[in-house]
Amino acid sequence: MSSKTQSIQTIVATAMLTVVSGAAGQVTFTNATTSSGLVSQHAPDSVCMGNDYWMTGGCAVGDFNNDNWPDLYWVGGGLTPDKLFLNSGDGTFTEQAAAWGLGTHSGVGASVADFNNDGRLDIFVTSYGEPGTAGSPGKHRLYRNDGAGFTDVAVAAGVNQASPDRPAGFGSAWGDYDNDGDLDLFVCTWKIPSISPAPGNILFRNNGDSTFTNVTQSAIGAVLDEISGFQPRFIDLDDDTYPELIIAADFGTSHYLKNNADGTFTDLTASSGTGLDTNGMGQTIGDFNNDGLFDWYVTSIHLEGGGTHATGNMLYMATATHQYTETSQAAGCNDGGFGWGTIAVDLDHDTLVDIVEVNGNVDPEQAYLFYNNGDDTFSEIAVASGIDHTDDGRGLAWLDADRDGDLDIVICTNFGALEYYRNDTAPIGSWLHITLDTSGSATLPPNGFGAKVTATIGGQSYIRSMDGHPSYVSTSELIVHFGLGIASVVDELRVQWPDGRITVLKNVAVNQILTIDDSAVIPQCTGDVTGDGAVNVFDLLALLSAWGLNPGHNADFDDNNSVDVFDLLDLLNAWGDC
Repeated sequence: MSSKTQSIQTIVATAMLTVVSGAAGQVTFTNATTSSGLVSQHAPDSVCMGNDYWMTGGCAVGDFNNDNWPDLYWVGGGLTPDKLFLNSGDGTFTEQAAAWGLGTHSGVGASVADFNNDGRLDIFVTSYGEPGTAGSPGKHRLYRNDGAGFTDVAVAAGVNQASPDRPAGFGSAWGDYDNDGDLDLFVCTWKIPSISPAPGNILFRNNGDSTFTNVTQSAIGAVLDEISGFQPRFIDLDDDTYPELIIAADFGTSHYLKNNADGTFTDLTASSGTGLDTNGMGQTIGDFNNDGLFDWYVTSIHLEGGGTHATGNMLYMATATHQYTETSQAAGCNDGGFGWGTIAVDLDHDTLVDIVEVNGNVDPEQAYLFYNNGDDTFSEIAVASGIDHTDDGRGLAWLDADRDGDLDIVICTNFGALEYYRNDTAPIGSWLHITLDTSGSATLPPNGFGAKVTATIGGQSYIRSMDGHPSYVSTSELIVHFGLGIASVVDELRVQWPDGRITVLKNVAVNQILTIDDSAVIPQCTGDVTGDGAVNVFDLLALLSAWGLNPGHNADFDDNNSVDVFDLLDLLNAWGDC
């Protein structure tokens, strides 16, 4: 094929992808709560939770029985039991909490991860304690998945307590912040700083033996003491394979913390242009303009006419590494009511990432669907799309419940019903689901946490991250999802693993659920740390970021279990090779 023909094909493909975007109103949801069996009524215990009860209501998605169908764990709140809905694979779910050993407690939110790397997904739940009793510290749950049941091992693992002086804990998130191959845990604590300045936002380092160590002070320091945290997230925002920690927090205390790749973080909130939201609650990440940079969306209370709590939602659009410009008003997604859970997903597979948000505060408020128009603006189409939720929404999660390729959503309501909205959008775009299998690696965290996936079609690239997808006291399905327009094939699918290795697949068929493991890496020569077929400055940077004792890292060319000066000399000697 001539280069001229290839160029014409690239232009045509790019133009056709553009044609299918920007069609606001084509998204269609059906409320399938009753028919699916996802029926529950949230009932938080105000005796145990005190005045915090009205901010609770979360859930977490995971394939808990390893049958390749996503299940749902739902937090009841204390006056009703938690629920475990197992996916039957036919559009319905069966409630199995009691059979799996799950009971009743005054829970707030949940997140999912394989914390002990045994191939089964476990659940961390923030909790205030036993219903009907005064809440007390140390009641968080870590449900270890034993195959057909759960065992609470939070106390033995050392993650049962966040705040030392009060029952506390809202959102949580998992990530391998130190790149040692296991998943660490961050737990947020909401508080009124002037009343309770005590610690409560905690970083737990995974020791690799089913226990954790509180490393908050050594890793981050006192900056967290004044944060009124709602929802954290680990995600690599500067492409060094070490995830940053970003926190949506109340009272103007949202924070952006850069991972220094040495076990510590640096506060870049002010210099990055983030932290402008006055009441950060939910958060999500997406490349909303397809420029190859992850943007950050934070929900926050919107009030007409200004006032102390008047910022509304903040859309931090990335302009460079650790640099953002806030554009929510110009983009049309600033007013989201009270603002709680939010997700960023391509709902109609037009290659553009949309935003869904739930909210509410006593008086009924509608949910919002900000449809991405493809021109740096959004159109609000929730009611038109069929999302007619008008209750006190809190948690929000996405999953492909029926395995038809598009993403469905569940809304967790405070003192209200769980609602399931099935995505019935007409098929206007192709799709791709990716699961990341790292079970054969001792140096990569389970389920590919920390990996970045890039799909390239006709010269245009789209990026996604496997980071657990935390929202507000909820987490979504552990897959990577792409909407791909009218494409029939992905020219190149590239996975950047957290240890720096690269996997590239060519000419990947669309409309499939694809599992990728880390064994299929690009053939490397000595010095090619990134696996891109060249030895250059990117390999040098990757080697330096892995410097020190780092057994199994692909920058350890001489296999002496350490990335050191001898490996550096090997790299420099191979400069320009491959």
